[in-house]
Amino acid sequence: MPRFLSDVPHEIYRRRAFAIAAIVTGLFLLLFVSLPLLFRSDPFLSSRTPAYEEVSTEVFENLVQSSSFPLLIASIVFSIWGVSIYLRCLDAVLRRRLVAIAAICTLWMIEVVVKYKSFTQAYTSLLWYLYYVPMTFIPLLFQLCGFRLAGLERRRAWRRYRVVLLALASVIVLFVLTNDLHHQVFCFDPSSDGWANDYTYGWGYAVVLVWSAVNYVGFFILVGLSSSYRIRRFTLTAALVFIAGAFFAISYALRVPWAWKLNFSLVYCIFCVMVLEICLESGVFPSYHDIAGIFDTLPLDLKVMTHDFEVAYATPASEPLADGVCDELRAQEHGRMHAFTVISKPDVMYRAFPLMGGYALLGQNVQELNELNAELANRRAELQRQNELLAADYDLKAHLADQEAEALLIQDVDQALARSLSSLYDLLSSLPPLTDETSLDERYRLLQCAKMHIAYCKRKGSLTLARHGESGFDRDRIQLIANELASDLRTLGVDCASIIAIGLPMHASAVSSLYDCVYDFAFFAYTTERPALMYHLSDHDPGSVELRATLVSTDDIDLSSVPAARELERALQGRDVAYRLEGEPGELRMIVLMPRAGE
Repeated sequence: MPRFLSDVPHEIYRRRAFAIAAIVTGLFLLLFVSLPLLFRSDPFLSSRTPAYEEVSTEVFENLVQSSSFPLLIASIVFSIWGVSIYLRCLDAVLRRRLVAIAAICTLWMIEVVVKYKSFTQAYTSLLWYLYYVPMTFIPLLFQLCGFRLAGLERRRAWRRYRVVLLALASVIVLFVLTNDLHHQVFCFDPSSDGWANDYTYGWGYAVVLVWSAVNYVGFFILVGLSSSYRIRRFTLTAALVFIAGAFFAISYALRVPWAWKLNFSLVYCIFCVMVLEICLESGVFPSYHDIAGIFDTLPLDLKVMTHDFEVAYATPASEPLADGVCDELRAQEHGRMHAFTVISKPDVMYRAFPLMGGYALLGQNVQELNELNAELANRRAELQRQNELLAADYDLKAHLADQEAEALLIQDVDQALARSLSSLYDLLSSLPPLTDETSLDERYRLLQCAKMHIAYCKRKGSLTLARHGESGFDRDRIQLIANELASDLRTLGVDCASIIAIGLPMHASAVSSLYDCVYDFAFFAYTTERPALMYHLSDHDPGSVELRATLVSTDDIDLSSVPAARELERALQGRDVAYRLEGEPGELRMIVLMPRAGE
């Protein structure tokens, strides 16, 4: 809708619409007055046409006394009808196409008037061929309107089909306009004085007729398929009008006397306008017709209000405006849909839609929805309380599990310390007396082994200071512990290196099992000749880690077959880990898989 016709009261809207129609009428009258000047300005006719005054007198007298005057009146009526249909049609695309039909009919009437007053055969034949421009595009616009009503325009195939239709229409128009070159539409002798009446139809004229029939029939089929049962009877009425128009066109083509005496262009346009007007008034085309009747059938609380909050239309189910509704409408942002409730009616949801010159106010009873929302809110609060209870229960169970894990860890450390101290007492009690160099070396070796037991006890005892689940045993901390172990082993004559490549921290209980495995392997290495150790700790999967240890010595025997290796295997069996020992002369490899959480 144009801006100068929107957001205005109904009376002002009507006045502006009639002003537009009056302006269009004045422009046509101005064109009518200037017709003699148009003839006079033609250089080819300037030497043949009489003076302006004579042409003006002749035009006015002939228009009043001949059939041109009804054509001029028809052009004015069609232009006013175009303005009217623009104001009444709701669909923007249909509105443009209907206005295009009205404009084509208006220009066609003017073209017929000009043709009647042409002075040369060339002008007459050209204006005659121009008749078939509207006769080609009006049926096409009818079919395009049918596609719009059927809802087929969103499909990609429709766009291609529309391009094909426009191309065919352009070819047909070009073929008709060039009839003087091929005479396949109208066959006549240009040199004959009576060529305007003495002509026959060629195959090109049949193409034009078939084109028109296909487009009109397609329009009515699409309208019939897309309309409801109540509207189809009006579609049938429009089809009967179309059939009458087709009967007239066939009679005119066959030169039946009663049809030949009528003006074909005027009758053609009248039939087209009648069909479109029937479709618009009957509801086939969406329009503003009988809005009050539509409101009477709606089971909704719907009102159409002006900006002054005066009710223009209301459904029978509508209720009086509640307190606070007008204040909300004043406060809403212009041009946007606004949903709100008021204190006086909390169970009614209002939705205000901006319209031309006012609002459409829809009231919806949401009492059941409010009750459901209240029930859902209570259910949500109950679930939140249950969730808090579950969270507290989980925290309690986690705390108990931590305490149990700490107790198990302390128990494990206590048992390990007891075993290590027992071994330490055994070593100290078995120290040989200092009698010679051999006893001195044996005494030194046993004291170094006792030192390893003391380091092991220190490492295991430090675990009791860590809580189960603490994230302190990450890669850096374990690497520091591994470096301290390597330093202790190097002081005992065992070359040692380690690589720690874990991404997630380990629990204290898992580190305890790691200590046991590492020191068990280190105690075994101390029994070999010139040992060298290499440890590698990495992630096996998100729930476990893998320890790989390699021992290389100068011994010539398979290290996996010595008695100390069997003692190492028995120790690993008691660690609750998955392991594998592989040996060869001078080497021993250990692979241990343990859970990251130590569970």
